[in-house]
Amino acid sequence: MIPNQSNNSIFSDAAEDLGVEKKIFAIASGKGGTGKSTFAINFSLALAALGHEVILIDADLGGADISNLLGISTPRYTMKDFIHGEVTYLAEVLESTPSPKLRLIAGGSDIVSISNPLYQQKMKLIRNMSQLEADYIIVDLGPDISFNNLDFFNAAPVGFLITQNIDPIILGFYRFLKAAFVRRLKQEFKKEQYILNIINDFQNQGWSRKRRNLIGSIRAASREVHGRLEMVLETFQPKLVFNKVESNAAKKTADQMFSFILENFGFRMQTVGYFPLDRDVERAYAHSEPFLLRYPKCHVAKALFELLVVAGLNKTNSGERIESFSQFIRYTKIEAPSWQFLKV
Repeated sequence: MIPNQSNNSIFSDAAEDLGVEKKIFAIASGKGGTGKSTFAINFSLALAALGHEVILIDADLGGADISNLLGISTPRYTMKDFIHGEVTYLAEVLESTPSPKLRLIAGGSDIVSISNPLYQQKMKLIRNMSQLEADYIIVDLGPDISFNNLDFFNAAPVGFLITQNIDPIILGFYRFLKAAFVRRLKQEFKKEQYILNIINDFQNQGWSRKRRNLIGSIRAASREVHGRLEMVLETFQPKLVFNKVESNAAKKTADQMFSFILENFGFRMQTVGYFPLDRDVERAYAHSEPFLLRYPKCHVAKALFELLVVAGLNKTNSGERIESFSQFIRYTKIEAPSWQFLKV
């Protein structure tokens, strides 16, 4: 099961104040072209097919395209309308999709004021996300390493990172992961200036030479922060998804990455999915159709089901555990006719 990380989540804190249990997942990559949005759409649909109420939020502020991928060319409202105050509540932005269980909050257009909202606007957005009524809320973040994406990622109880076994994409993954972790540390110790000085000093002197001693230096600075530091290390555990895997080399890369991260930063990661390179995904994408519903028996659909099993999400809204891929296919086939797929 995915561990409960609610004690450190702005999303979860707001949900607890309302007496509502929320399951909010952030999807990030650190670089474009990883298949992140395709994953977010099909992951959302997998949960919806199992009968859960799901909201997919396109939080790529400034470069949104999920509405087009879902066949919604002109959303009634977008995130821009909420950020600019043209609508009062984020729930007013919700759009229906062909799936009766899946709703969408479309992102804004490519405008600087949308991609870089003020701090107060960002916090209002996070609070409103936590108040949405759904079983699961999936937040698809932008591909860049901005403070907005880092804050959204760190605010969510669970974060998925999508990568590929390609050097530039692996590098983007590392940069995002490092930046998110450092920002998480700074948020935790924002009132301890001496800890912030240690973190800033290591950043300024070059992570390549100094990173191995960062956690040790924080521990040595004060015994009073040990408990909070351990809490950060225990709860900052992003879930890794390797996309477009062509060989077992990706698994070897994952093992190397985990060893490097644990040794240099002190926290652990978990691989929850290896998605093979599958031409059915490209064919479905070309028609703006989810691969899970267009080609429910494809290899990536099976990998997605295996991810649900690893993450403990292979249950229907009534609590029935889905044990096999063939059983899962029956649910996706029930969902598929609503999409009126093109005949190709």
